[in-house]
Amino acid sequence: MGQFEVSNAMRRGRWGQERRLEFIDSRLYWEGRLNRSGLTEFFGISVPQASLDLTEYQKLAPGNVIYDRTEKAYVATSNFKPILVDESSGRYLAELYALTTKTIPADISFLGSIPPSDVVKHPSRQVEASLLRSVLHSIRARTSLEISYQTMTRPAPDRRIISPHALAYDGFRWHIRAFCHMRNDFRDFVFARVLHHEPQVAPFPPPLQDEEWERMLDIVIGPHPSLNEARRRAIALDYGMINDRLSISTRQSLTYYLLKRLGLDKPIDQTSEHEQHIVLLNREDLAPYLPQLQP
Repeated sequence: MGQFEVSNAMRRGRWGQERRLEFIDSRLYWEGRLNRSGLTEFFGISVPQASLDLTEYQKLAPGNVIYDRTEKAYVATSNFKPILVDESSGRYLAELYALTTKTIPADISFLGSIPPSDVVKHPSRQVEASLLRSVLHSIRARTSLEISYQTMTRPAPDRRIISPHALAYDGFRWHIRAFCHMRNDFRDFVFARVLHHEPQVAPFPPPLQDEEWERMLDIVIGPHPSLNEARRRAIALDYGMINDRLSISTRQSLTYYLLKRLGLDKPIDQTSEHEQHIVLLNREDLAPYLPQLQP
């Protein structure tokens, strides 16, 4: 057993009963059954302790589980209702994604029998740990960083002093949301393009509020009007639309990335329904906040 595995085993052993009860709830909800060995092997606890945990769970949720002597396992009843874990699919799929991409190791996940799964791979955009630590410190302490930043407009890196206040993910890469003291406005800085960084001795706090970060906008989408009825219905189901409409709330500063990712940065007359299945329904409402949407 390697050092990383020993560390995980030690951490699981220190988890209290609340985490073990959550484990029971999760396994019963997603797999429908659990036995004592599932608890003893995962947490490194004794069989008597596992029995106590299962008894405690039955006290908290008496209608959720019964002991099946034939299977020698605790089985979820038909009236099972989770009491400690999220009953939506979001948490399960997020954890499955993290396991599939090896973001988290399997031996700390509560998911048991994992189905065959895979994800579409994207080019990896690594974030240097020392830079991330410095940015996190700057956000907490309201201090500034001096960075050497590679832009797309100049061959040589720029020297910037920035005051970070948030992190943002555009679906492919992480950004530093910060006030740029050279440009005198709030901007996004891609982590991977920061070639060098060092803290500023004197802090340079942002002089203004980042309105584009604070302002929330609703992006309303619908099926492309040129699609036939069957395809519109399929697209509406894909996106969870109601009455062929879906509203997505996002920060103004992140809206460009969202529209780009959805293929909605172009006017409807410049798109084909065969390539672009959805359209932006409230383009005029958003135009005052998003100059790139102006015709």
